[in-house]
Formats: sequence, structure tokens, C-alpha cells
Amino acid sequence: MLTGSGVALVTLVALEPVMALVHRFVFNGPLWCWHESHHEHPTARRIVRNDLLWLWPLLGSAALISLGGPGLAGIGVGIVGYVAAYILAHDGVAHGRFWVPMFVRRMSGFRLLAQTHHLHHRGGRHGGAPPFAVYAAPVEHTWHVSKNFVPATKPCPPGRVRVAG
Repeated sequence: MLTGSGVALVTLVALEPVMALVHRFVFNGPLWCWHESHHEHPTARRIVRNDLLWLWPLLGSAALISLGGPGLAGIGVGIVGYVAAYILAHDGVAHGRFWVPMFVRRMSGFRLLAQTHHLHHRGGRHGGAPPFAVYAAPVEHTWHVSKNFVPATKPCPPGRVRVAG
């Protein structure tokens, strides 16, 4: 039990820098055709194409939980925990896509997170701030971690039709 819990906690923490890299180099790169729906409709209360990107880690975590021993199950639980924390902070607090209690929205850490995330959305893909992580976004912004970020010039595969929403 302790092994699985420890692995889940380490996985939960380790996924923040991993997601920063995924957001920066995958979502704002080759998967821009999917991620763009979030930038076009950041406050949509319906499912947008970008939301479907969470199916892959959730399906993987379900497999790890059901097929693995304590270590693999811990990784699966950590992934589910990170996805839930990400959705709360990003979709709930930063974008208001669903109801979040006001006392949570007013917490200084969540307010700072939302302000930093809005910098990324200002100006679209080629303007505003570069893509950040979620919980580490204020630190990334303060330390100018991504100041030289340049998005891919051809993020979608050739011949692929761009579909919004």
C-alpha cells in the first residue's frame, strides 16, 4: 500500500514538468490541430477537440491500474490525480468551464495561476506568452523559462484539414 501511494505521489509531482514539455512541444507543435480548439473556445462549457487529448493518459492509467502491481498501479493513480488537478486548475479556475467554489478561485495560488495562464492565451499561438505548465506557470513566467520559444511553423501534417471545435 505504501509503495503504491509513494509512487502515485512521485508520479503526480513529476507530471508537471512533463506536461510543460508536452504543452510546449507537442500541443503547440504537431497536435496544434487538436489543441487549437481550446484556444478558439477557452471558456466553452461543451467538449472541444482538445479535451479528447486526455483520453490517452486516462486509458493508459486505467491499464496500469488494472494490469499492474503496486508500482504500476501507483503510476496509474498518479496520472489520474494529475489529470484531475490539471482539469480543476486549468479548465475550472483559469477558464471557468465549470463551476468552482469561490473560495477556491480566490486562493492566491489559483489566482496567480489563472493570471499567468491568461498571458499564454493573449495573442493566440504566435503572440502573448509561450506555453507554460499549469501549477508551475507562475515560476516559469517569472524565471523566463520559455522566453525563446518559437512554435513550429508547420504544426499540422501535410494535407490535413484544420477542424475547429
